[in-house]
Amino acid sequence: MIFSDYIYVDDYVFDNFDKIKENIEKRKKIILDSFFVIVLNEYTSKLEFTEWMYLLQRHFKENPPLIVGLAKDYSSAEELTCHMIENCLIKVGNLDYIAYLASLPPIEEGIVLPKMLKISGGKMYA
Repeated sequence: MIFSDYIYVDDYVFDNFDKIKENIEKRKKIILDSFFVIVLNEYTSKLEFTEWMYLLQRHFKENPPLIVGLAKDYSSAEELTCHMIENCLIKVGNLDYIAYLASLPPIEEGIVLPKMLKISGGKMYA
């Protein structure tokens, strides 16, 4: 799986991010908790979210999606997706999430993230 430099997460995933990311990258099925991944559809440049087990299909092993968000449950995934769309509209003026990601500064040591990237009720892992 491919992870974006900027990954929006809720509080649960923030606390367990390293473990979850490692298990997704290794395509392990041992994650006991259910959670949702928010991926960027490379063909439509739109955000989609689904349960993480969906990504274990063979198709995604050969064509890994870009993961841009992780959430504990459906409602958190829905909230994060709405927040990401709102930020995209504010930053680039349309729903082209690829252009939004390209407009963000590269992550470097000590970088201060723009205020619009800080999620209300959650955190952002970068």
